[in-house]
Amino acid sequence: MSLSTLDGTLHRGCGGRYALQQEAVTMRLSGMSAEVTREFFRCEKCGHEQRTIEQRDAAEKAATEQIRAAHDLLAPKAIRQLRESLGLTVAQWAELIYGTPKGIVEGWEKGKYLQNREADAMIRSLADRATLESRAAKAGVTLPVVEGAQSAVAADGAGAGDAAGSGSETPSA
Repeated sequence: MSLSTLDGTLHRGCGGRYALQQEAVTMRLSGMSAEVTREFFRCEKCGHEQRTIEQRDAAEKAATEQIRAAHDLLAPKAIRQLRESLGLTVAQWAELIYGTPKGIVEGWEKGKYLQNREADAMIRSLADRATLESRAAKAGVTLPVVEGAQSAVAADGAGAGDAAGSGSETPSA
């Protein structure tokens, strides 16, 4: 059902016609809420209401944008760019965020899902190299060698023999 197919069409049950209406609703996403205006069709004779997929999607998108702005959450593109800048795969990234399912992470990056505030804080914290290395050590994720980090390791003599488990990178052979 698309938007253009219902406006003015006949309601089969009563013979009335559908008309475009608007309503203010509170939508909850990822534990946060937003007030949005949602469109729908109502039969002028019997009051039957019908919402199209496009109308539902538009309302959800408006709520997502409002929540993202109100809570200063990272945009999908920023999440993907951070992950890629660290040289991590979606699977590695998911493990670093306390084993979040890979499909959820992909949904965040595509804007299909909205991360909650706690997930957003975890994602942002991984931009800090020390935090990233600590999480990688706990999650058992091998981090890719970052340009410049290899020379710093070689310069100070640190290597793979670090028994403290600090999460430092293992030099490649």
